[in-house]
Amino acid sequence: MPLWTPVGPLLASLLWTACAPEDEAAELRVLLTGGNSGGGTVFNTHVLDEHEFSELVPSLGVPHMGVRLDRVALADEEDLAGLVEDTGELIGVDGFGETRRGAALLGSAWSIGFNMGMVNRTMFLIDAFEADGVPRYRFYHHQGDVEVPNCPDAANEPGSARVLSGLTIDESTGEVSAAPGTLYLACDTGATGKAAELGYYDLARTTGDLGLFETAIRVIRADYCYDGTPHTQAGVELVLEDVWWIHGATEQYFKSPVEAAWGHDGLVCRGKGRLEDIDCLDKKEVPICPEGATFATLPDALFITRIP
Repeated sequence: MPLWTPVGPLLASLLWTACAPEDEAAELRVLLTGGNSGGGTVFNTHVLDEHEFSELVPSLGVPHMGVRLDRVALADEEDLAGLVEDTGELIGVDGFGETRRGAALLGSAWSIGFNMGMVNRTMFLIDAFEADGVPRYRFYHHQGDVEVPNCPDAANEPGSARVLSGLTIDESTGEVSAAPGTLYLACDTGATGKAAELGYYDLARTTGDLGLFETAIRVIRADYCYDGTPHTQAGVELVLEDVWWIHGATEQYFKSPVEAAWGHDGLVCRGKGRLEDIDCLDKKEVPICPEGATFATLPDALFITRIP
């Protein structure tokens, strides 16, 4: 299905949830993951050998951002002619147009070319399953005799990737833009995968507004200045509320200190940050959030975050 076609049932669900009484709301205490050497939360944690990459074009031999999918060989060594994606599910297509999906793809070897094909590495699909109705995948690669997962382990289970489609992320600025025909392998240990897991990728699909997904990623990374720079550390806990009531306020955290109120294009106001001395906020003169801030008192806010 087309990426940004409105999905009626989901939209209806979101509208109903937005009108739910406060005592039925469900807050979310988010544990932020995906730290890097700079101390921040990275966009993605997907790595194949020494190569970090997130985005692919599923057609064989087509380069995208210096990376291309050169070959997919099934466990019985049959080569696929290509791949397609359908609402997050990877589907292999053989030379006769027959499809392979789910368990039929397990053990398949994916040959990935880097630097316009000058370097080639292979990753293997070892698990395909559903979590909360969403297809998830686990890839690994070899480093010598050691099998290494492409997505590092999550808190209580092996890491996995969700397949997002039709978007690209500029990791220097944090901008998310449309890129029809591309796949994004989003690990659940990175900010992009976490934002999707929380429901904001599906929201973007429903509304046709990638900016909502972009803002959600900025929230997770504490990108206060909307310039791609994170201001948090791995393992930080955060209470998340959104204007759609996908995740709403509860009495337990309602009076917790406000970290920030996040709008489409910048902070609406600021409070207690995850890290101190954020120079760009002083330069932009972002106002201090009022005591007891809510979406009713901050009509331009999409997200409100609190420090538990």
